[in-house]
Amino acid sequence: MRAQVSNFDPDFADPTEWARMYRAAGIQVVPAMTPKENRQQWKRPALPKWRALEHELAPDLTFERWYGDNGEHARRNNMGMITGGCSGNAVMVDLDMHKIPAAGQWWRGLMALHNMGGEIETPTQITGGGGLQILFRAPAGWTPPTCKTSIGVDIRGQGGFAMLPPSMHESGQPYRWVAGLEPWEVEIAVMPQWLCDEIDDLVKKHGGGSTSSAGPVERTQTPEAAKNDFGKVVDGREDYMTRMIWGRVVDEYRECPIKPGQGEQDVMMRELFVKYERAVKSRIVERTTPNHILLEREGRGITLFRQKWKHAFDQWDDKVAKHAEAGPPQREKPRQLASPKVEAEAERSSEADAGDAGAEFRADFNLFEVLDVTAIKTLPDPAWLVEGVMIENALGFVFGAPGCGKSFIALGQALSLASGQPDWWGRKITRNGPVVYISSEGVGDMKFRLRAWELATGVSVDEAPFFLIRQSINFMLESDVDKLLRTVQSIVDKTGEFPAAVYVDTVSRVLPGADENLQKDMTLFIAACDAVRETFSATVTGVHHTSRAGNMRGSTVFDGAGDFLLHIEREKGETVGYLTAHKIKAAQDGWQQPFELVEQPIGDIKATTSLFARPCDEPVKDKAAWPDKETCRRILAAIGSAWNSGKPWSSMPQSRKQGRYAAAIIKQQFDIVEATAELMIQTWLQNQILSYEMRDKNTKLQGLKVIGSLD
Repeated sequence: MRAQVSNFDPDFADPTEWARMYRAAGIQVVPAMTPKENRQQWKRPALPKWRALEHELAPDLTFERWYGDNGEHARRNNMGMITGGCSGNAVMVDLDMHKIPAAGQWWRGLMALHNMGGEIETPTQITGGGGLQILFRAPAGWTPPTCKTSIGVDIRGQGGFAMLPPSMHESGQPYRWVAGLEPWEVEIAVMPQWLCDEIDDLVKKHGGGSTSSAGPVERTQTPEAAKNDFGKVVDGREDYMTRMIWGRVVDEYRECPIKPGQGEQDVMMRELFVKYERAVKSRIVERTTPNHILLEREGRGITLFRQKWKHAFDQWDDKVAKHAEAGPPQREKPRQLASPKVEAEAERSSEADAGDAGAEFRADFNLFEVLDVTAIKTLPDPAWLVEGVMIENALGFVFGAPGCGKSFIALGQALSLASGQPDWWGRKITRNGPVVYISSEGVGDMKFRLRAWELATGVSVDEAPFFLIRQSINFMLESDVDKLLRTVQSIVDKTGEFPAAVYVDTVSRVLPGADENLQKDMTLFIAACDAVRETFSATVTGVHHTSRAGNMRGSTVFDGAGDFLLHIEREKGETVGYLTAHKIKAAQDGWQQPFELVEQPIGDIKATTSLFARPCDEPVKDKAAWPDKETCRRILAAIGSAWNSGKPWSSMPQSRKQGRYAAAIIKQQFDIVEATAELMIQTWLQNQILSYEMRDKNTKLQGLKVIGSLD
C-alpha cells in the first residue's frame, strides 16, 4: 500500500507528519532512541514494552499519545518500524554492503538471475551508515525469519525492528529514502516467491539464531525421495506442475490449433489442477488443513498453477505450436490406472515429452513479461459484463446509506445476469451466467423480493442459475474462504459453467470482529474477494454502507481495489433516488441514473408487497437545488404565519418530535430536500431575514421569526 497522505513534503515535514505518513502505509511506526540515549544499543524503540506491539497496529489513541499535536514524541526525529504482522506482514532485507561486499554480491546476483538485473520497485532506504534496506510484504504462507547472516545480509521479519527516515545515525548522516522508491511514491511490494526461497536458502547456509518472538520459523525440509510412501510427489513439485501444464496445452493444440476461449481455458485449468493436487502432497503436516491450502502456503498451489497456465497459453502461436508440430512421442499408454500417480501421468499425455520445450518454458517463467508497442496494441479489450458499468473478472462495490435501496438494485442486477436478460437498466449484458448471492440479512423476505422482481419484469427465474448462500461467512478466516471456494466449485460442477458474478450483501456481515478502518483487516477481505474472483473468473460485487460523511465506509483499500463503485442515494420518504457511477475503471464515470423504488404486490392471499427498483423513464427533478424566489417567498410567508399563530417553526433538530422542525416541514410542504432546507434556514438567519426569538415567555417557547425580506 502506498501512503495516502496529501501535501506530504519530506523537506519540510516534522516528526508528526513523517509518522502519519508511515501509519497511512500500514506501518507500525514507533519512536526510537538516539545514539546519545544509548550509545551501544540505540537502534531500539524508545518504549519500555514495545514487544506487545508486534502483532497488531497500535490503536489510534496510542498513536496520538505519541505523535499527536502535543504528543510525547512529537519532536523526536528518530523513529522506526516494527516488522511482521503489526505492519501488514512487512519484512526488511538489510544489506550491509558498505561493510561486507558479499552482501551486495548476493543481492546483485539474485537480481541478475531472477529480475533481469533490475531492481524491484518497492520502498528502499539508504541507512545513515551507508547500507541498503529494502521493504517488502511477506506473501501468504511464508514466515520470514528474523536473523543476521555471516555475509552481511540481515532479515527483519516477525518482531524485527528497523530505523526509518528522518532518523539520524551515529555517523551524523540521516536515513533517507531512495529517490522514486519512497513509501509515498510506490507501494510496498509483495516479496516474490523466488526471493523467499533464496532467503530460506541463505539463512540455512549462513544464518544465525532467530530473534522472532513468535518462536521458530516453520520451514519444510527437502525430502530424500521425490515421492512419499503413497506415491505422492513431495519434491520437484514445481517442475512436475510445469510439465503437466505444458503437456496439457500442447495436447490441446494438437487436437485443435484454434486457441480456446477464456471460459474453456478456465474449465481446463480447474480440471487439471484437481489432478495435480491429487498427485502431489504438501510437506507441511497439519491434519485438519486441506492439502490444496497447504500447497498454496508453500507457493506450490493454485496461484502458481494459474500463472504458469496463463504463461503457457500466451505462447500458443509460438512455442506451443512448434512443440506440437514435432509430434507426440512413440510410447505406449498404460492400460490400467493403478494409482493417483499413474492416473495423473495418463491424463497428461504429453508430460514426458515436454523435454526441452518445458525447460524453456520454465526458464521464461523466471522473467517478467515484456511487451513491445505492437504487442500492447494487440492486447484484448476489457470484456464487459454489463456494458459501461462492470467488466468481467472484476471487483466492485454498490454502496449507500441504510434503506436507500442498494440491495434491491444489486438483486435486480444479479437476477438479470442469471436469467439471461439482454440488458440491465438499458445497458447491454454481454455475458449471462450463474450468479452466487451471499446474504445473511433480509433472507426472510428474499422469496418476496424474487417474486416482486418476476412480476414487475414478467420474467420467471424458477429455472435460472441463481444460488443463495444464507449462512454466515467470515471472510477473515482462511477456512471459511476455502469452504466458500469449494461451495462455488460445487455450483460449477452442477451447472457446467463458471459463475458470471458473486454478490456479497452486505460487506459488514462477512467481517465479524474486523475493523473496517484498518488497512490490514480490509486487505484480508480484498484478498478473499480476489480468491473468488481469480479462481472462477467471476465479477465480485460487495454491497456496502456509507459513513456519516456520505462516502463509502471503512478503509481507503475499498476505493483503491474497486474496479467500479456505484453510489446509491435516496432521501428518506422519497420513492426516487440516484445511482451515481462514482468510479468505472474501464469507461467514463461520473454519470447518474435516476431510479425509483415501487411497491409491488406479489399476489398472495396475505396481500404481501415487496419493493422493486427500476430506472426512471424521465429525469428526476433536482430537489437539491435552491428553489426559485417565488417559492422562497411562500416559505417565508409560512414561517411568518406559524409565528403569528403562536406555534413557531424551529431551526433546532430536537424540535422534530414536536412537529416544529422547519427543514422537515419545508420538505413536506414544498417538496425540497431537507439538507437544502436546512441550508436555506441557516443562510436567512445569517443574513437577518430570519431571527430566532422567544415567542412565549411563560412557556419559554422559542422559534423562527421573519424580520426581513428577499427584496
